[in-house]
Amino acid sequence: MNNYFYMRKKTIFLCIVLFALSISSCVSHLKEAKLYYVNGEKLSRIYKTEEALASFKRALKEAELAVAKHPSAQAYMLKGMAELNLELWEKAEESFIAAFSFGFEKGQEWAEQVSLFGLASSLQELGLVNSAFKIYTYLLNKSRFKSITVLAAQRYTHIALKETLQEEGKERQKLLDKLLKTTEKLADKDLSCGYYHYLLSQVLSHLLEYKKSFEEAIIAKELGLPTEEIFRDNDLQIVFCYQKLKEKLSSEKWEEFLSVYLLWVKKWNWPNSEIPDWKKR
Repeated sequence: MNNYFYMRKKTIFLCIVLFALSISSCVSHLKEAKLYYVNGEKLSRIYKTEEALASFKRALKEAELAVAKHPSAQAYMLKGMAELNLELWEKAEESFIAAFSFGFEKGQEWAEQVSLFGLASSLQELGLVNSAFKIYTYLLNKSRFKSITVLAAQRYTHIALKETLQEEGKERQKLLDKLLKTTEKLADKDLSCGYYHYLLSQVLSHLLEYKKSFEEAIIAKELGLPTEEIFRDNDLQIVFCYQKLKEKLSSEKWEEFLSVYLLWVKKWNWPNSEIPDWKKR
């Protein structure tokens, strides 16, 4: 009898230990997923794209292990965010739906918006640009998921500018004015998003508003931009505006502008007023 109770206690103890180890392993995978995801975002901000993608892939792997052992809203949400950064639209949609089923209130909404963006991307790739453009427009106006709004804004502006620049005269002006309102609305909606200011700067430049374009490009640079390609293009926009203003401003206003501009050049450690620091590397 004593041996029976001893063996039973030992079995219960082993079960508790195994359960604790299982929970610890799950927590470890979730913790690792968070760390890799945050690191991916950090690397993205300093334009180390390949390293960032590698970190998002590790985050996804750890999140997959976490949901396999102990599914939760947080684990599925992290999984979906990693998939979103890896442009795995359908998988991200599934993950957000799963997160919703575990209590993440925004999961269903995020899933729907990822699904729409994925559809628009496919339509655009297949040449159905007008249909894709309608979806991007809808997401710009309705989405409350910043990651999707930024992606939609990028595609929307690219398509709109391309079509606008094919027009001439009053029709071009009309389309540029419309695009200006859209990009101004985006920048006003989220002043902290450097990419929106970059888009606004591009549109203002096409409207020949070089001073305003310059100012928006500086704000974009200071707030940060999503990729190195966009970051460099924004620097070139700053130089372009500088050159245009040099041609157009009166000598008095030019001297005033130049004194301010050179302070920025010094702050950014550019070798001179027309060469960004990355060009000398």
